[in-house]
Amino acid sequence: MILKSFGVWLLCFFSGGMFFASSSLADRTSGPSADIPEIHLNSKGFSSSRQCGQCHKELYEDWRHSLHADASGNAVFKAAYMQVYFEQGESARPACLTCHAPVAYYNNDPKLTQPISREGVSCDFCHSIAEVLPGTAEGPQFRFEFGGLKQGSLQNSKSPAHQNRFNDLYQQSLFCKGCHEQKNKNGVSMIATWSEWKESPYSEKGVTCQKCHMEKIAGKTVASSVQKSTRNQISNHDIAAGHSLTKRRQALEIKIVDVETHRNRIRVKVDLTNTGAGHNMPTGLPVKKIILEVKVQEPNGSHRQIQQRIYQKVVADAQGRTVTHLVDLMLGKGTKVVSDNRIAPLETRHESFTFFIDEPEEQIISAAAYYSYTPEILQPTPIHIKLNEVQRRVR
Repeated sequence: MILKSFGVWLLCFFSGGMFFASSSLADRTSGPSADIPEIHLNSKGFSSSRQCGQCHKELYEDWRHSLHADASGNAVFKAAYMQVYFEQGESARPACLTCHAPVAYYNNDPKLTQPISREGVSCDFCHSIAEVLPGTAEGPQFRFEFGGLKQGSLQNSKSPAHQNRFNDLYQQSLFCKGCHEQKNKNGVSMIATWSEWKESPYSEKGVTCQKCHMEKIAGKTVASSVQKSTRNQISNHDIAAGHSLTKRRQALEIKIVDVETHRNRIRVKVDLTNTGAGHNMPTGLPVKKIILEVKVQEPNGSHRQIQQRIYQKVVADAQGRTVTHLVDLMLGKGTKVVSDNRIAPLETRHESFTFFIDEPEEQIISAAAYYSYTPEILQPTPIHIKLNEVQRRVR
């Protein structure tokens, strides 16, 4: 991914393939109260996020609790990856790890034997990217610049531990395209979040992925004990998205526009608008769906009727059967998109529901939207089997 650059203002030296900050020189530039930790940056490849966290404490803590950090360790990915590997063997590794454990992929550590390989989408993976290149069937490709140079979106920044370089790519949605735009081996679009944004009004207005998913929050880029700074805001490195309850609730707006009654009939008109997502709702893999549910219920709750509308991209296999399982999608079994009624950015769907009720008056009408999918996960399952039993009566 992309590397963030910073202005050079210390003398550094290389030893044994590692980059070390010179504490004495760093002290001169950062002031007598600065507490410069000893930083070990790999001059020929990726460095552990723990190294970054010694100075970038708040950014590191945000990232550490994010799904990007847990991209290779979360239960959903593990279960799906295990099944894909069972089907495809070693060929499954590059297709899956390129995005979920990219350091492992580029370090040729497919079994994730090194701790750094299990860091998910790590700090140094992103901040070592100099350019996003056209992707392949096996995933994205990047041009990296390793070592003591880190790239990012801040201009005129200085660091006592490494060189900095401003890279405008970090302010562009193109940065995210590398992983959030994927086709399977049949050329069928599995993930098209970047394209959905590109075709939306947000792209025309210059509202990027980062503006929504890495919004500015209070914080310090570098710990004050390491370097004084007048900047009091940081980009949120939690990078909350579809798994964030807040983001999901902000995405869709529901309105009951009209309720008409006639004899034993109730007609409910509902508007569902994608007000908060710069991409289709839902986005990502086709197993995900939005369910609009309208309910008519008596005040005492004794009787109710429910109707639904489902918004989803539907993919079929070579035999025309709908591909409904995540693993089958990852295995490339989808050969064509048979329908796609997802809600585009700022689009409003006008839906009408008709219910037949003996007594329409005083009924309670409700409308709700659900983000829905059914992943498989690995979890402990207790097994308790009686092997034998004996009894004896006490006399």
